[in-house]
Amino acid sequence: MLKSPPRIRVVTATEAKNRFGALIKSAYASDEHLIVEKSGIPVVAIIPMADYQALVSSQAVPTEVAERVAAEQRRAEAGRRLKEVMDRVHARMPDIPPEEEEEVERMIQREVDAVRAARARKLRKISRKPRTRAQVRK
Repeated sequence: MLKSPPRIRVVTATEAKNRFGALIKSAYASDEHLIVEKSGIPVVAIIPMADYQALVSSQAVPTEVAERVAAEQRRAEAGRRLKEVMDRVHARMPDIPPEEEEEVERMIQREVDAVRAARARKLRKISRKPRTRAQVRK
């Protein structure tokens, strides 16, 4: 499968500092390249690890890191394929009127509440069991 060219976005050093976590997630999850500018001068780039590996010789990347990157690439590709499938499925689904959607949401919430209540009852029942003197002293 041919890889599409990455989207390139320029950010300021201040934005990179303030939003570092979100920016690295964007580079990693969206195959995005980020160019960081300081005082209007491009100084560094944040790129996905797979793209970095393609830029440097294979000996420069430790084997352990290369293996983890390869495993993550497979996981990310599977995620992209799943998203494509989900998008196709959602495109074929009929539109549900808002009032029906709200009723479904209420039904789901009732079931979630029932499960949580059952768990709470179970926990209360467990916590009421008599304890031995040794357990009480701890």
